[in-house]
Amino acid sequence: MISQHSPYLKHIYVCVNCRETGACCANADGEAIRAKLKAFVNDNGLKGKVRVSGSGCMDLCSKGANVMVYPDHQWYGRVTLEGADRIIDEHLRPLLAHADRQNGKTPIRAFLFDLGNVLVRFDHMIFARKVTSRTNASPDELFRLFYDSPLVADHDLGKLSFQGFYERLKEAVSLQVSCDEFKMLWNSIFSENAEMVSLARQLMKRYPCILVSNTNRAHFDYCLNTYPFLEELTGWVLSYEVGVLKPHPDFYRRALELAGVAPSNAFYIDDRQDLIDAAHSLGFQTHRFSGDVKPLLNELKDRGIDQSLLRPV
Repeated sequence: MISQHSPYLKHIYVCVNCRETGACCANADGEAIRAKLKAFVNDNGLKGKVRVSGSGCMDLCSKGANVMVYPDHQWYGRVTLEGADRIIDEHLRPLLAHADRQNGKTPIRAFLFDLGNVLVRFDHMIFARKVTSRTNASPDELFRLFYDSPLVADHDLGKLSFQGFYERLKEAVSLQVSCDEFKMLWNSIFSENAEMVSLARQLMKRYPCILVSNTNRAHFDYCLNTYPFLEELTGWVLSYEVGVLKPHPDFYRRALELAGVAPSNAFYIDDRQDLIDAAHSLGFQTHRFSGDVKPLLNELKDRGIDQSLLRPV
């Protein structure tokens, strides 16, 4: 006989007992719950440290599915597949955070997503090409005006209404387009980034996900109506609402307040290097999105994000 401390940090017993009559854990998704817990262990490098075992009857059949966690001496009854996430969060995820600290990694507690060219693609040249024949400016001149100018900054800061923005632009380039047509063309620059939307939806299952964008009301209202997944996000910080633009530190602070995390626990994704650099200087974990989701997935995997959340839906 050998006697020693358990070789496992945690041992989770999931009742999978099947009874011919009456309530039983086998008929309460016991096996599926065991498989979910085991998949988390295998996907997150906990194999050999955590054991998930199917057990015989715990004599609590009416309260199934039943799960017991040792050495925590914790019993869970009436566990559902969704409820298994609580067991993961309370008993398994802290093991990952501990491993992260040992490896010099800080755990991620929230995600911040830029809008343009991250969750949705956009190209100001689409608009510039469509209206250039009805102005006294070239497409390149229009592009520079739309992309980076005091006029656009005032609009994105909420200092100019859409009507005011239209009137100023009309005067600046002799624009021969009605305000209604201008709005339609102004909003024609967007398309959904399906891969990033899928990733955000997966991450939302476990983490606060905040939209952070330098944008104006016309663009955001259009995106909100056209891409309803934005409503699923935890919240958003928008320049025209808060009165500051990224990379102003106050913008990032508002996002952290909404997410309820410290900078070191926030993972920020943007396509612009200057905005990434500003967030990094404030202590954020960051990733510059180049248009290819694979490097981002690899980085999240390296940072300990549950691999089940990194698979497309």
